[in-house]
Amino acid sequence: MRDTATIPVALLDEAVVAEPVFRFAEASQTSDTLDQIDDALLDIVSGYGIGHFVLYQATDRGRRPTGARIAGPIHRDWRKHYVDNGFANHDKLLSHGLTTVEPTTWTKFQAETPISDGQKVMFDEARSFGLQDGFYLPIHQPDGSMHGVSMMVPHKLEADSRLLSALHMLAIYYSIAANRLGLSPPEPPSPPEASRSLLTPRQRQCLQWVRAGKSSWEIGEIMSLSEHTINEHLGEARRRLNVHTTTQAVIEAALRGLIHI
Repeated sequence: MRDTATIPVALLDEAVVAEPVFRFAEASQTSDTLDQIDDALLDIVSGYGIGHFVLYQATDRGRRPTGARIAGPIHRDWRKHYVDNGFANHDKLLSHGLTTVEPTTWTKFQAETPISDGQKVMFDEARSFGLQDGFYLPIHQPDGSMHGVSMMVPHKLEADSRLLSALHMLAIYYSIAANRLGLSPPEPPSPPEASRSLLTPRQRQCLQWVRAGKSSWEIGEIMSLSEHTINEHLGEARRRLNVHTTTQAVIEAALRGLIHI
């Protein structure tokens, strides 16, 4: 992986890049509150047709996707739908940046990356909320976690190097501003005592391995149990969570804070 992502210096001579980038760079270093920074960035990106952006924790220190929001004027209806449906379990954009520092767009990501059915559903449903495309920049943190900046638009983003370079730099300065203000992802809530006792440690462990993409046979090999025993644990977990499929059990367990997402 390259250590830095570069932007051609010549592009900084382009007014469409230089003027908004330098204007926001100044705001990011002088604003006293997050609201001031959000307003300054929104004023700029709205000129590109962007009305919603968010800074979030893409993966935690254990490289597990979380999607925990840190800052930004999100699309509240879409964000609620995203959380309620456990889309963090399917959203590979969250972990996409683990092997790169380059930005991407939803359109480019779908064209270059094999996507799962769950990811396809997520993108399809985003469109029903008026979000046709998005810009995403992974930002690696000193503690080993990774943040991401997403900007969402109701149209397809043009593959214009000047525009994408501007968004790239704006996202970097937004992250720097958040760090300067001491913003960090919220600690995941501890599950209530009743939820913690809902599943046995074995059942939670099995669901965690399913979340990681392992089959029942593979989980059995990892846990030194038979495939039949693993399926029994998963079946009992489904019953206790009152769901019909193992995928639903993983989502429900994640929403209850019983497994990591």
